[in-house]
Amino acid sequence: MYKFSFLIPLIFLVSCAKPTVIETVMPGDEELNCGQLKNAYAEAEMLKEDAKEEKGITGGNTARALVFWPAVVGTYMNSNEAIQAADTRKVHLLNIMRSKECTGLDNL
Repeated sequence: MYKFSFLIPLIFLVSCAKPTVIETVMPGDEELNCGQLKNAYAEAEMLKEDAKEEKGITGGNTARALVFWPAVVGTYMNSNEAIQAADTRKVHLLNIMRSKECTGLDNL
């Protein structure tokens, strides 16, 4: 019974890591048209901003700190991973948009 006592805090830590980490390359990216690529780019930017917000002092982070402080570390690490994944996805999408000669890339 005590052999697995470390699993409960580990599961709790992982379950509290909130920001969404997206796949940087998704099947079908190459087949998207310019409008769909711009929408995917905007979605990646939105997820990046959400992850940035999770790194700060939020109600969720305060609750995690009070109940189980390592969860705050997990959320912070997950936020960094989510930000990096969103940035990498944005670069991937920009490269596809450039290869398709999409217009309006200067506004992104």
